[in-house]
Amino acid sequence: MRHVTRFAYDQPAYESHNEVRLAPRSSPGQRTLGFRLEVIPRAAVVEYRDAFGNTVHALSVHESHRELVVVADSLVDRIAPRTSGAPRLPFSEYLAGDAIRSQQEYDYLHQSRYVPFSEALKKFFWLARPHMNEPGEDYTARTVAWIRDQFSYEPGATHVHSDVDHVLRAGAGVCQDFAHLSIGVLRLAGIPARYVSGYLAPRVDPATNRPLGEQATHAWVEAHIPDTGWIGYDPTHGCMTTDHHIRVAVGRDYADVPPLKGMYRSNATSQVMTVDLNVEHASSTELADAPCSPPGSQTQQ
Repeated sequence: MRHVTRFAYDQPAYESHNEVRLAPRSSPGQRTLGFRLEVIPRAAVVEYRDAFGNTVHALSVHESHRELVVVADSLVDRIAPRTSGAPRLPFSEYLAGDAIRSQQEYDYLHQSRYVPFSEALKKFFWLARPHMNEPGEDYTARTVAWIRDQFSYEPGATHVHSDVDHVLRAGAGVCQDFAHLSIGVLRLAGIPARYVSGYLAPRVDPATNRPLGEQATHAWVEAHIPDTGWIGYDPTHGCMTTDHHIRVAVGRDYADVPPLKGMYRSNATSQVMTVDLNVEHASSTELADAPCSPPGSQTQQ
């Protein structure tokens, strides 16, 4: 995968400081085989883990520049999500563990910046409340499918800073919005839910080995199921995640996982940001000769 972000300024910028969350996150269904970060112009780079276990690269560019380019190359190995063999607890039994769960998963059970527990969200939740004899995983699957059926996928109906109230008023949104709504409903039901940022790898035409469909960043949710762990669900498509979902970062909502955020000094009155993304399936030869550095390293230019 190659993710390229370019910022162009109409006047020189300097003292640019950014946080980058573009390194794929290893998990039971995903191994990060390599990651390399390039920054133009030359940047000081510090790597650390945030409060949610995501890899963050802090970039600092002090020299004057009219353009900032951040290139992230990643190589990951994905396997199909495992199926759960754990007992399927009905909600009546599941809710008995609320007190302990509230302490252990506090961040993922309470309201957050883009998921406020507003009256509008509470009324929406009441339409999709769980049945007491319904297992938690069944309820989660039913909820994400139901939310997808209630809203139109419509780019431009919302913006990157839209919270759940905005989405409910608009009646439409994109993957980020569907994820936030699903998280809000699940948390109100007592199910820990977190936001996942990443990519949806395109299907490949076996005849030409070319990707089918568009390539774009994506967002979905993970719900914590008793005796199973975190399970991924894609509200945009109303289903569970597959081996085509590539995880990058997790958090309470989008505010915790933007791919790149920061500030700079300049007399500029405008900036233009462009993003280019290329996600490809690697052959066994490419895996053996992969140019990526070991996870966590970076190249500076």
